[in-house]
Amino acid sequence: LRDNSPRSSSIIVQEVMEEEWRALQPDDQRLPSLWGPHGVAQECDELAVLEEIHRELMSQEMSIIDEYERNLQFEQQYISSLVEGMDEMHIVCPTCHMNNLSFSSSFISCPCGLYINTKVCRNISPDVLQRLLEARVSEHMEDCLHSPVFSVTPNTDSHASLMISCQACDYLSVVL
Repeated sequence: LRDNSPRSSSIIVQEVMEEEWRALQPDDQRLPSLWGPHGVAQECDELAVLEEIHRELMSQEMSIIDEYERNLQFEQQYISSLVEGMDEMHIVCPTCHMNNLSFSSSFISCPCGLYINTKVCRNISPDVLQRLLEARVSEHMEDCLHSPVFSVTPNTDSHASLMISCQACDYLSVVL
C-alpha cells in the first residue's frame, strides 16, 4: 500500500519544493533552478533550509499516509462487523410481530414485554427456537388453515411458557 522507497518519496517532495520555489520567484526576476548546477541550493545556509523543508514535507507525507491507513483499518473493521451481524439469525417476535427477539444465556426477550427464562430449558439458541416455532406452526397447519396466535403464559413454577393456540380449531401447544 505504501511505497516507502526514498526515491518515490523524494520525487514527490522535490516536485512540491519546485512548485514552492517557483511561487516565490518574482515576476520580473528569474531565480535559478533549485536543483541545477549553479542553483541556490548549492549554498550552505540555503541548503540547510531546503533540507529542513524537505524533512518537514516528508514528515507531513508520512503523517497523511498513517492517518489514511488508520481510517482504512477502521473502515475494514466496520465492514467486518456488519458482515458478522448479517450471519446472525434474527427471529421476529411471535407475539408482537414487530421486533426481533433478543437472546442471552438465561432468557429470551422482546421490547413488547415478552420475557422467557431459559435457564430451565438448556441451550435455547435462535436456531433451536426457530425449529420449535416452525414445528408447532406446521403441526397446527396440518389440520387447520387459520392463523395461530402466540402468547406467554405463567407456569406453576413461576417460569413463563411460550404457547401457540388457535380459536378456530381449539389447538393449544407449548412451544417453549
